[in-house]
Amino acid sequence: MSLTMHLKAHVSQLRQRAVPMLMLALLAFGAAAQAQSYANKRISFVVPWPAGGATDVSARLLSNELQTSLGQPVIVENTVGAGGSIGTTKALKAPADGHTLLMSSQQDLVLAPFSYKSANYKHEDAQTVALVGYTSVMVVVRNSLPVRTMSDLVAMMKANTDKPLSYCTPGAGTIYPLIVERINSQVQTKNLQVPYPGFGQCLTDLVGERIDFAVLPIAGPFPDFVESGKIRGLAVLSDKPNARFSKIPLASATKGLESMNFSLWSAVHVSSAVPAPIVEQLNKAVLAALAKPEVRKAIEATGASVFEPMTTQQAHSFYLDDVKVLGSLAKASGFVPQ
Repeated sequence: MSLTMHLKAHVSQLRQRAVPMLMLALLAFGAAAQAQSYANKRISFVVPWPAGGATDVSARLLSNELQTSLGQPVIVENTVGAGGSIGTTKALKAPADGHTLLMSSQQDLVLAPFSYKSANYKHEDAQTVALVGYTSVMVVVRNSLPVRTMSDLVAMMKANTDKPLSYCTPGAGTIYPLIVERINSQVQTKNLQVPYPGFGQCLTDLVGERIDFAVLPIAGPFPDFVESGKIRGLAVLSDKPNARFSKIPLASATKGLESMNFSLWSAVHVSSAVPAPIVEQLNKAVLAALAKPEVRKAIEATGASVFEPMTTQQAHSFYLDDVKVLGSLAKASGFVPQ
């Protein structure tokens, strides 16, 4: 090969290498430029649940802080329906510029795709900005049910296979029947689910002794019903005792239920297409808000505990791990999108 031909071939190879490198550089530059200009307009903070709930309260607390730190109005938008899937779809399908945030939970982001056809998104369509709070859950029974411990309840379940005990849930596609099904699979029992369109009537029927037991979050109005003696708390499904109910034992102390550990969590998510620099900026802003004593105190007043700070990678790994765990439970429980 002549020197001229060799040089031409070398130049051609350099050009072939330079094009993808140039494209990567342009993409990186574009993402950096976009991050530098963020935020430049109103930010929508979508809450897929009605106003007044724990998720909504957390979103409103964070919106006040983010509005100051990001220099733009942050407007909470309650977009409800179909197990939270309508609001979640809205947030994840919005322009991926970081100006639409989602106040997420296990129900709307993790379980809804297994439960609702209207969930027009996949788990990988979301990326985690930051984890916000988590809440323990408790097994409770009607007062006239002759049990005093979780072991007593399991024994009664096993003794009544021909007439299963009834338990109420705020809907068939929620995490609560999954928890009970996990108990059933661990100790080889069966129970009858009575789904309601929410927790209100479920709690009314439990207090009215028309339902045998339920799994309730240790948040909102439910702890008051236990403390006032209207229903009886048997076990906390957590890896450590609950501060408010320190005298109620962990479910894991019951034979056969050693691995029973469930927490309900809330987080801030955005579309997976939002550039990483913007996600990092949002992560810092949310963590700074959660570090303020007044914000933590207000979130804890809802019954939740605030997560310790995590990087976006750590928070997203937590989310993906929960998708695997609940996905396996949903599959084993025969969840079919409705």
